[in-house]
Amino acid sequence: MDDAHSDSRDVVRLVVIDSPRHQLLLIPSESDDEDGWTLPRVPIRPGETIRRAASRHLRRTVHLPPLRISPLIGRLSRTDAAEGVQYVVVVRPVAESWPPAVRFAIAPEACWWTTAELRSDRAQVEPAELLDFMDGYWGGWLPDGEISLE
Repeated sequence: MDDAHSDSRDVVRLVVIDSPRHQLLLIPSESDDEDGWTLPRVPIRPGETIRRAASRHLRRTVHLPPLRISPLIGRLSRTDAAEGVQYVVVVRPVAESWPPAVRFAIAPEACWWTTAELRSDRAQVEPAELLDFMDGYWGGWLPDGEISLE
């Protein structure tokens, strides 16, 4: 799979995970008309790969320690723009766990959630496909590579 996407309207959505606890780190939704949770969004620069954009943001901007990006990539249309694609990538630390301050590095309001907690709280999550995507990741039934989430 070629993950080079040069359209500046494309973004990568970052799913920072705590593998042992099956948790993902979400930030409050930016939308004023709904309370909910979402993923950090990073623009993909022209000529930049999905993985490079994710790594650039997390290592240089957020200053996270060494990380691994899963070979599984979710793809869906942008809901906040007329054109473009958003790619969902799963990120975990190279070490056994993230440093305790990772939540604050991503966003002061970020929270760790399991998909079960989000479902039981009936929390609004954007993208809506995220919970099924993560359940497939945790369950190991999604193949490596780029898959459509639509």
